Amino acid sequence: MISPIETTRSFSTNAKKRANSPFATVFILGIFAGLYSAMGCFGAQYAEVLISSHVIASFIFPIGSILTTCCGGTLFTGNLLLSIGFYQKKISLKELLRYLCIAYVANFAGCLIFVFIASLCGLNDETLSFIIHTGNVKVSYTFIEALCRGILCGILINLGAWLSYAGESLVEKICGIFFPTMLFYLCGFEQCITNMYFIPMAMITGKGISIMMFLHNLIPVTLGNIIGGALIVATGYSYCFLKNKND
Repeated sequence: MISPIETTRSFSTNAKKRANSPFATVFILGIFAGLYSAMGCFGAQYAEVLISSHVIASFIFPIGSILTTCCGGTLFTGNLLLSIGFYQKKISLKELLRYLCIAYVANFAGCLIFVFIASLCGLNDETLSFIIHTGNVKVSYTFIEALCRGILCGILINLGAWLSYAGESLVEKICGIFFPTMLFYLCGFEQCITNMYFIPMAMITGKGISIMMFLHNLIPVTLGNIIGGALIVATGYSYCFLKNKND
């Protein structure tokens, strides 16, 4: 496993290549990441219904992040660490925003594809009830509640991405992803990408959640994830490990 300084340097030096990846590549891998994330969410919900344990469900949930990292996927939240490249003047703000916006839209598309297919699978009433309950809980948060839950999730998600990048073996990468991701689900923190599954899935299988209610959750959660990942984690490590250093 490489050191924190070497990990920071890797994010900085590789930022140009990643930020300027072809549109089609970023978009397709973004769809995969959305699909994988939704699968992890769906599996966690199934676990909660089958064994009535939020703790066990939190051990299932990281599968989406593990698939994204180890099988190939471009996740908006995890790639907020590319901000390190911007802070070190390796990429422009335009390049950073281009990459993140493509990933965000593609992740949303991947989640919606899964939602459409899963909704046609003939889910039992107990599973549908829990799916709808989950969506209603998420849209009930105030703006500040959703923002703060998003900030804490952004920190953990980007630490998971950080650890996976530092890991050199498959086992190191999986362990690095697993624990921060498990913790954010266990604690009920909010991630914008997984909510692109949780809330639309509740919308399509039930009634009562409007598009405006969805946006009332998605906007502050997205902002919170950006603050936690791009501002707190990326800024902190960039300052501590690369400031005044020739990388």
